[in-house]
Amino acid sequence: MRYIIKNTARIAFVATLALSTTSCDDFLDLQPKDARVESNFYQTEADALEALISIYDVLQWNTVVGFHPTPMFMDIASDDAFAGGASRTDAPNIIEVDMHNIRVANPEIQGMWKKHFIGVYRANLLLEKIEGVTASQEFKDRVTAEAKFLRAHFYLDLVRMYENVPLVLNTLVNPGEYNQPQAAPQDVYNQIAQDLEEAIPNLPESTLRTNQGRVTKWAAKALLARTYLFYNGVYNAQLKAGSTTVDAARALNHLKDIIDKSGHILLADYADNFKKSGEYSLESVWEISYSDKNPWWDWGYIQGGEGNMQPQMQGPRVVSPAVESYERGWSFATASQTLYNAFETNDLRRDATILDQTELNGELDKGYQHTGYFSQKYTTSKDYAPGAGQLELNWGNNYRSVRLSDVLLMAAELAVKSGGDAQQYLDMVRSRVGLTPVPATLDNIYKERRVELALEGHRYWDLLRQGLNVTDQKITVNGARGPLYVGDQVDFNVTFKPATKGFFPIPQSEIAISNGILKQNAGY
Repeated sequence: MRYIIKNTARIAFVATLALSTTSCDDFLDLQPKDARVESNFYQTEADALEALISIYDVLQWNTVVGFHPTPMFMDIASDDAFAGGASRTDAPNIIEVDMHNIRVANPEIQGMWKKHFIGVYRANLLLEKIEGVTASQEFKDRVTAEAKFLRAHFYLDLVRMYENVPLVLNTLVNPGEYNQPQAAPQDVYNQIAQDLEEAIPNLPESTLRTNQGRVTKWAAKALLARTYLFYNGVYNAQLKAGSTTVDAARALNHLKDIIDKSGHILLADYADNFKKSGEYSLESVWEISYSDKNPWWDWGYIQGGEGNMQPQMQGPRVVSPAVESYERGWSFATASQTLYNAFETNDLRRDATILDQTELNGELDKGYQHTGYFSQKYTTSKDYAPGAGQLELNWGNNYRSVRLSDVLLMAAELAVKSGGDAQQYLDMVRSRVGLTPVPATLDNIYKERRVELALEGHRYWDLLRQGLNVTDQKITVNGARGPLYVGDQVDFNVTFKPATKGFFPIPQSEIAISNGILKQNAGY
């Protein structure tokens, strides 16, 4: 991470602390080669910060077993993008996600599960150890708040992806504890809400830039509203954060705080959000940070670097020898014609979102599920071209997880549902790009979310919370193709499976090692 992680290698030992809890007697009393082990760690502020950084670090990871970042993964699951790549055999595991025909042994699904539970484990460990650190109470309170935000962050992705997941709030020490049963989804969502409500008072009221990329009060408020909207949409219920009920009115108040008090603004030029100069801008409420400042070469351990694989995955496959190497991507997550058509004719956001093949110089290798459209937001570009290391592993594009426009559209949606003034928030988003007002109905707000936040990893969740009928209607495609599509029609036919409720399967490997305690999701 550009600001808060300077050297992943120096904190990598934190990932293996669990392995050091076994008595040295079991290893013939050999002394550890590294004197920094769990028994003498977690003592100083510096120790606690290293442990905190190790939690942030997991946000950067892909699917652990593959190259695929979470936002791209979710765009492929939606109607905004296909799997793409070089050929049908290039990445069959994510083609399954695109086609909604996912094997329970899909390694990417297992890797995503593993990544997020590693994040949960690291957060739990720090939360258990923080009181023993020699530091001021103010320092402990802030570190605790950040760890709770990060735990909530990992659990929100887990429960949205898999629905039925174990809820683990402490480190598991004895082997008898390892096989944890799945929790009721409402318990997981309520814990997310409680973590965020408890974190908010002790997080700084600052921007990401002044806070050096660490989480702020505003990011926690936005994540809580995002959690509420998904939970309420899918389960038609309110959240319980301990003794506090999080309903539409409370979620809206959190968003109003961001809009009225945070200092965040909409950038005048929409496209500036995705330029290098736009990182930690006043529009960014929360970003996952990446960097090319620590050049990385190891294909066998991609997580060890600080680079973002998404631009490399999504960049167009330009092959002309005269073209700069930084323009040669792998053509995954090709944008769909339906997304292109969703923009109004005079909407400036379309060109800032979708890279049209006609804009490219040089020869283009038209790979699998070629649509002629690529992501403009997260792509290989001269602006972000790495200066050293293995080119593909060192893209420094930060992922803009929450922008103020997202906050405004969530506020508009909640205002409609709770009887507030939704029109002002929707108008702000549209007027920034020169579009005239439309009535602030839920349908128009959902349409605006699609084009405003396109190819940023949010569309699939927005579909699910509108209901399975809407999700099926939007994702299922048969016989439709755009004018630039290349390939057999069957490559573009997608059938959503409502029996799965849109959730991924529990990895079969996890069910096996749990001795059957974990149960498979419906539809698989």
